[in-house]
Amino acid sequence: MRRVATLLLLTGFAYDTAYAFQECNGHPHLRVMWEKQIIEVDGTFFQMKKEKISKKTARLVGHDMVFVHNGPGSDTLIRNGVSTSYSCATGEGNVGLKNANVQAYQGNALIEDNSAPADATISGTRSSPASGRGHGGGKHK
Repeated sequence: MRRVATLLLLTGFAYDTAYAFQECNGHPHLRVMWEKQIIEVDGTFFQMKKEKISKKTARLVGHDMVFVHNGPGSDTLIRNGVSTSYSCATGEGNVGLKNANVQAYQGNALIEDNSAPADATISGTRSSPASGRGHGGGKHK
């Protein structure tokens, strides 16, 4: 009898996969699935990229958003130039990923760009403030 109960229990878990997530109430409402690197913002799912910042700090980036987890009670979403702080609670369950339309990963537009400058006439390196005359220092008469 125990084997049958165990088998039924395991079969139930296989069909209804549980995910660890963070539930963040506020505006906008967030649900963050770190294992899957997915963030849900007001019912829309986004595939993100996880970046570890330090031992206790990580962030999810993508879709011109950054979600930073600094530890218990100090989570921040940066979206459209607006920073929103959250106090999120951890949970586990089926968050509807099987039927969700997850937006594929898209990198943030504001990143450091090492390509050539837009104006090809600009070249060289920055000079130090003391290298030229008339820059900085001294009293003006």
